[in-house]
Amino acid sequence: MTKTALVTGANKGIGFEIAKQLLEAGYRVLVGARDLERGVTAVTALQAFGDAHLVLLDVADLQSIDNAVTSMKQNFPELTLLVNNAGIPGDMHKLGWEFAVEELEATYQVNFIGPFALSKGLLPLLIANKGTIQNISIPIEPLPYFNAFAYQTSKAPLNVMTKSWGMSFEKENIPVEIFSVMPGAVSTDLNGNMTGDFVKTTAQAAEFILSFVLDDKNHNKQVINYDGTLAVY
Repeated sequence: MTKTALVTGANKGIGFEIAKQLLEAGYRVLVGARDLERGVTAVTALQAFGDAHLVLLDVADLQSIDNAVTSMKQNFPELTLLVNNAGIPGDMHKLGWEFAVEELEATYQVNFIGPFALSKGLLPLLIANKGTIQNISIPIEPLPYFNAFAYQTSKAPLNVMTKSWGMSFEKENIPVEIFSVMPGAVSTDLNGNMTGDFVKTTAQAAEFILSFVLDDKNHNKQVINYDGTLAVY
């Protein structure tokens, strides 16, 4: 039976490459995109690699999430994999106290509340299909070379969700696996397509991310660093 995956933010960047590589691995892929025109363009390109479908989904909008969950339950009840990829960095150069509360709320909504609401809504399908939730995350420890206040404070609860839900899944014998992967520095439009010896391409990042989906190992509760080691908080 064909496995079905939903990838949020899949019309460009890492999400598009994740969708492409999942298609090449034999998955049916639901391309989560907030913009109809961009979503259609992406799906058209991805259909060259397999069975791709558009799901209109804006993780910044709870009503859009509810609509997508309803559509998924009606049209794709066989869902086995949710990849919470969509995210925004906020201004990575502002000092922490320079942010307006509204800026932090917007970043928090996309990077945590949206993925939480979507995962919660789709959990019945994932339970029924013994599925997996994979969160794309970042290091949350401020460092001299990476001190992005809005980005890190909005991703921190996603890592907590990974560990908390994973612990509860085990305790309650719920047949769902949840884990986070931090791909490290990746060249995308979010960072001005940065380059460097330490920077992954979107294809390299997607391959790394999906290696933990496709290795047939249990990664429940894990938050995985860019080098494959486990983050400890």
